[in-house]
Amino acid sequence: MNDEELAKLEAVRVQWGLRDLDETAVFLAKRVLRESMKSITGRGRAMILVSLEDFERTTE
Repeated sequence: MNDEELAKLEAVRVQWGLRDLDETAVFLAKRVLRESMKSITGRGRAMILVSLEDFERTTE
């Protein structure tokens, strides 16, 4: 990242009271995903962590 991008991340970090730039990047990524889902579905959706085991195929 360049200095300008780091400065923007730092400004967001301070504005939202986040601990560090990693937490800020995660916050922004989740926010973009939420806004995108809302624009697609017209509703807010909860984001739930899903593991690969949830998608493993069973032999039937």
